[in-house]
Parts: sequence; C-alpha cells; structure tokens
Amino acid sequence: MRKPDVDLRALNALLVGIFGSQQELSCRRTPTGSSTQVYRIDRGAETFYARIAEEEQASLAPEAELHRALLAAGVRVPAVVHYEPFDQSLARSVMVTTEVPGSPLSASGDSSTLAEIGRAAGRDLARIHGVPVHGFGWVRREHDQPGWPLRGEHRTYAEYVDPPAVAAPLTGVGLSAGQVRTVERLLQEAVESGPAGGVGSVAHGDFDAGHIFEQDGTYTGLIDFGEIRGTDYAFDFATICLNVEEFPPAAQLLRLVEQGYAEVRALPDDHPRRLYLACVLSAAHRLSTWYKRDGERAFDGWFFRWIRDSLVGMLESGRLPTAG
Repeated sequence: MRKPDVDLRALNALLVGIFGSQQELSCRRTPTGSSTQVYRIDRGAETFYARIAEEEQASLAPEAELHRALLAAGVRVPAVVHYEPFDQSLARSVMVTTEVPGSPLSASGDSSTLAEIGRAAGRDLARIHGVPVHGFGWVRREHDQPGWPLRGEHRTYAEYVDPPAVAAPLTGVGLSAGQVRTVERLLQEAVESGPAGGVGSVAHGDFDAGHIFEQDGTYTGLIDFGEIRGTDYAFDFATICLNVEEFPPAAQLLRLVEQGYAEVRALPDDHPRRLYLACVLSAAHRLSTWYKRDGERAFDGWFFRWIRDSLVGMLESGRLPTAG
C-alpha cells in the first residue's frame, strides 16, 4: 500500500534550507515507490531526488554512507547532495541525491543495446558486493548507532537463513510436508555453502530491470538502495531470477549481468548451485514473512501466488525459475 504524502510545506522548508531561495524549485511525489516516499525536485535545469525514511526510528545514514563509498569505488549511483539525520517537522531522516539520467531498463523496448547495458550493470554489481557488512540480514538503521561500517541484524548467516523457522509456515501456503522438508534441507545447504564468518556482502536487495537505468542505449547507473542487507553474493542474482518484468527476459538479463560481474569479480565454481539455493532462500523467506504477517489475506496478492508457484516449480524441477 502506497504511503500518504509527507507534509509538503515541511519538505519545501527543508529544501529551501538546503538549496537556498535564490532559484525557484518544484517538488512532486514520484509515481513509483510505496513503502518509501520519494520526491522529484526540479531546480532550473537540475533534477534531484529526496528520499524520506520509512519510519521515524529509521536512519538513512547507512544509505548515505553506502552511496559515498560506492561512488568512490566507481559505481554509477546517485551522489548524496544532503543528508538530514532527523528533520523535526517531518519526523524523519531525509537524504537528497542527484539524478541518474534516463529511464529504467524495464521501460525500454530496444534489445539492440541490452548486452552492454546488462554487462555494465553486472560490473557495478560486482563492485557493490565488495562492500562488507558486519553481520547478516537487514542493515541496522538505529539513530544512535553510526551509519558506517554497515551492520546486519543477525550475527551469523545461519541465524539469518534460519531454516526451521522459515520452512515451518510454508505448509500454510500450500506446500506439502515433503516439500517443506525439502525446503528446510536446501536452506541448511545454503547455510553450509554461504559465508562462513561473521561478514557478508552488501546486497542491493532489489536488483532488477526496474532499477537499472539507461539513456539512449547507454547504461547510466543504479538507483534505490532502500532494501540493502548483508547476505551471500548470490542474493541479487536470485532477485533477477524471481523477477516478473516482461523486458528484458530474466534469463537473458541474468546471463549478461553474470558476464559483466565476472569481468570484475570471479564467480565461484559452484555459482549455479549457490544461485539455485539463493532463489529457494529468497522465495521461502518472502512467503514465510508475508504469510506470518497477513495470514490467508496474503493469497490476495498476485505476486505472493507467483512466488509460491515459482518455489514449487523449483522444488519439482531442481532448476531456476528462468530455466522454464
């Protein structure tokens, strides 16, 4: 459900404090974004974006610090123009960034330049995965804690994956007892093959064609790091596999991203298996979380049903959703 607008007078007052009043600016809500309120700011020929923290208790410091670290590493992401730890009028943390020019790859109908765009995004993904997270799961966002280095909510990868607790609710979504046992076994295998120490890789968390931007057939960057977490590198590849965008086809985008990624960061020899396990993990975590939160109402969502069917298909075939 899309959150209501913030107090626009309070937001405009903050923006005038950031940019000054010498040049008129306009501010309007972006059509995308539901849990996170994002506003486009036009100031003369320049465009910026303001991201509002989802909750009063959540700090955007980790995102702001990650943007700065990624830019320093050569990743094409928006630059942070201003970070407001906590605006009293909005009762939220606020981050203002520059624009990534162009439009989402998912909105393009041109396949002639897809190869280089996909590979370029893969190279940036490899650089993103070079940023460590101390711990696993959602990046912690407490106001009284430093935003850097990034810290996850769980101490170990096993605590994050949590095979028994994640698998148990899946009987409620229509999986058989045998399928639930298979999911638990696969999640345990994911624990054994995943990060062994207390440090994981940062994941973009929502890496798909909707967040890869291009302009006139040229890759321009990645947006939206609101879903960052500490996990195994394969998580972002799994997100591509569980993507339902019609363009580009997930299998094609996956292959191109893998090619670009390998130019910067070698994929492990067991990458295909780790990717399959990451897909099972991602699907099982989503279903378990949504079902525990919403109960039978979860079935009203088409995406919930699609993820459930994808998980069942993976268990029956032993193959990725993109494999048909």
